[in-house]
Amino acid sequence: MQLTVLGATGPIGRQVLRQALAAGHRVTALVRDPARLPERDDARVTVVIGDAARAEDVEEAARGSQALICALGPGKDYKSALATRTAGPVLEAMAAAGVTRLVWLSALGSGGTVRRQSFFQAGASRLVMGTLMANKGIADETIAGSDRDWTIALPVMFADGPATGAYETIPLDGTRGRVGGRISRADVADFLLTAATGGLWVRRRVVLTR
Repeated sequence: MQLTVLGATGPIGRQVLRQALAAGHRVTALVRDPARLPERDDARVTVVIGDAARAEDVEEAARGSQALICALGPGKDYKSALATRTAGPVLEAMAAAGVTRLVWLSALGSGGTVRRQSFFQAGASRLVMGTLMANKGIADETIAGSDRDWTIALPVMFADGPATGAYETIPLDGTRGRVGGRISRADVADFLLTAATGGLWVRRRVVLTR
């Protein structure tokens, strides 16, 4: 498949890009700084320089792709508004480019999903990342209210380590109880890629843990 990846220079986006190439896909990566993308000279990678908050840049990167994976993250900025700054432009760009499939990386604890976090992680989210999680929640609702074939990934706390494939996928709707634990960034990337290329979990929010 031809895929577009946003956030390809970030810790999860890098994993998505590597796993996609290993699986035989072609990738267009929208990046601000190509020097941060080790795969920039790979013939299977098309690099578009731009900003994910600019619809015209995202549209250029999305044209010709069959799915868009948004793996953008705030880094250590726990007051980041990146999610809300990009949700609208991404949707606008996808419509203009004729791309319907969207896999969107969020986090368990975003918006109202805090009720599904373990008590410890919910407390940490409110104390340290309250602004960030509220922002992510607003963006999630924007994505879920769109007409795209979206999937919203809600991983628990991140851990280092390889892709195992032995993680749990728990639908947010229709299930109860709190979820804790950790999941490797590589396994999160595996889910994003699998959902985008396999057409799984369309119009669903999915909690990821291990």
